[in-house]
Amino acid sequence: MDLKRRTLRHVDQIEFEHFLKYGEQAYGLTRQEIQGYDHELGVERAFDSVEHSYSEDFYFDILVDDQLVGRILLLKMGHYFQLDLMIFDSFSGRGYGTQAVQLALQESGVLDIYEVRARVLPTSPHKEIAYHILTTHGFVEQEHYFSKGRRKRYSLQRP
Repeated sequence: MDLKRRTLRHVDQIEFEHFLKYGEQAYGLTRQEIQGYDHELGVERAFDSVEHSYSEDFYFDILVDDQLVGRILLLKMGHYFQLDLMIFDSFSGRGYGTQAVQLALQESGVLDIYEVRARVLPTSPHKEIAYHILTTHGFVEQEHYFSKGRRKRYSLQRP
């Protein structure tokens, strides 16, 4: 399994179909947001979201034998990074999510400085799988999210 980093947030037909199936219950997307994705996909059925892409974010395609099996994102949210993971249905249950989280955390290096958080909605049909993946990698369940690492704090000392 490999991760391929993209410079822009990419959305295509396979991800859109995933959003259609799970968007509201797993990701908290509204119908309007999902329709917006459909509009942006256009005739090509894919787009790079320039207005929602930031240089400090990490956008990874998860590839197995050069085939796209999912996506993992690490999005800078101020003083922490938000982890978003998506494994497409036909590839679920093969350990790709667990491997992808480990690789993304290593390749990005975000844990060297930042806390990483992952939110799992209680309505998500993937809730148990997500709990397993996150706890396997040392994430700790908080009140409304899982977290790993800590933001380093520095203090100035006067002589």
